[in-house]
Amino acid sequence: GASRWPVLRAEVGVLTSTDPVAAFGGRLRQGRFTEADFDPALLNSPDPLTDLDGALVLGWTPVDFSRDAAVSAARARATAADLGALWAERMAGFQAEVRYVEAAGAEVLLQAARSALAAAEANLERTERHAEEGLVTEADVLAARAALGDATARTIVAEQSVTDARGRLALAMGWAPGVLPLPDTDALSLAGARTLPPPKGGRSEGGRSDLRASEAMVEAASERARQTSRSRLPSVQGFARLEAHTDEAFDARGDSWTVGLRVSLPLFTGFEVGARSAAARAELEAVTAEHEQRVSEARTALAEARRGAESRRRAALSAEVAASAAEEAARLTRLRYEEGLSTTAELLAAEAATARQNAAAVYARLEHRIATARLLLLDDPQLDAVHTEGANR
Repeated sequence: GASRWPVLRAEVGVLTSTDPVAAFGGRLRQGRFTEADFDPALLNSPDPLTDLDGALVLGWTPVDFSRDAAVSAARARATAADLGALWAERMAGFQAEVRYVEAAGAEVLLQAARSALAAAEANLERTERHAEEGLVTEADVLAARAALGDATARTIVAEQSVTDARGRLALAMGWAPGVLPLPDTDALSLAGARTLPPPKGGRSEGGRSDLRASEAMVEAASERARQTSRSRLPSVQGFARLEAHTDEAFDARGDSWTVGLRVSLPLFTGFEVGARSAAARAELEAVTAEHEQRVSEARTALAEARRGAESRRRAALSAEVAASAAEEAARLTRLRYEEGLSTTAELLAAEAATARQNAAAVYARLEHRIATARLLLLDDPQLDAVHTEGANR
């Protein structure tokens, strides 16, 4: 928009010349022209003339239709940049939320692994005691030890996963190296899975900022096309110049001013304007097609996010029921094992099933939370319309 303002500049120059025209004009501008200067000998072979000049020059183009379109295009690009930055901020927040949920999930998995490790240790102790009583064989003891080794390995891996997840979360949060966050495991609570949360607050005012940025780029391309076509229209320029000439510094003996108005109209530009207009129209068509593609992709992604959030909610509830059932089955199997009514293999199988179901429940809750966050990110009621403003253009 600065091109709409007047331009004022200061000029200072020095010139030394024996050119007859420069010498004649210099003396005239300096205000020290005399009758003797008409001597043909001096006119044809003048002495070197030094001319010091200073000027203030004012220029302004109040009317330029092409320039106005360029300003509108720049404003649209700036709007697109602002909206793009807003979307980048929202994406960073979404990534941080995902990393937070993953870190919380890693914590819960570690707790489950430690619980499985404690159960494996207790099972080995029971099996060894029963072996001493002659109730089980050495093979049962070895199987219990193998289960304990497997639980130990899973716990080691889970501990590493927790550290890695905390590091990724710290990176997503922009924290300093060495500072590790401690996420709350309540982030994986199933309270929000009972009913699908509404997507309020999950979008910017007026719709998704990435689609609004794309729409602004269409507007910018449209203004650029208008700019090239308007370059055929006339423009009006005003100018003013106040200057002084002298042969000595700080001695302004020759002052003058100039004020003028110019109207210019391009008549023939070697087909440049036509070529630029065609290129701008082609760019507008391409940007419009890209915007329509983005809207279509966003509409498809939103539908997928809605279905995904609902299916992940139901899957999380089912996984929680399965985990509870596995826990109860393992508890009953342990009681039966103590009474000698079940084998060591059955006990170990029940414990392994519990560990698997607990892990599956954690992953299901994690996927549900991420799917819900993705829905909140992508939600935009305007995508439910058959046509958008950008598509109409």
